[in-house]
Amino acid sequence: MRNINDLLGLLAEVRTLIDSPNTNVIWSQFDSVKEVLNTLDMLKRRIELGDNKVISELKILFAPTGSFQEISIDSGWGEKFIELATRFDEIIVSK
Repeated sequence: MRNINDLLGLLAEVRTLIDSPNTNVIWSQFDSVKEVLNTLDMLKRRIELGDNKVISELKILFAPTGSFQEISIDSGWGEKFIELATRFDEIIVSK
C-alpha cells in the first residue's frame, strides 16, 4: 500500500460526503448514516493501528454496487464516487 495517509485522507473525504443531510443509505448494508460514520471511524482506527485486514473490508465497500456506491448514487455524488473508488484502487495496489 502506497501511503497510509493517502488512504486515511480518502476515507475522510468519503466521511465528509456521507455526513450530509442529503445522504440516503436505503440500498446499502447500513441502517443509518450514523452507522456508516461509526464504521468509517472504526476502520480508520484499525488502519492507524496497522490492521491490514481492513483492506479486504474496504474493497467490499468500494466495489461496484457496494455500499459506498449505492449511497453515492442515492445521495447525488455518484460521479465523485467513481473518482474516489479509482483513487482507492490506486492506493491499495501501490507499494
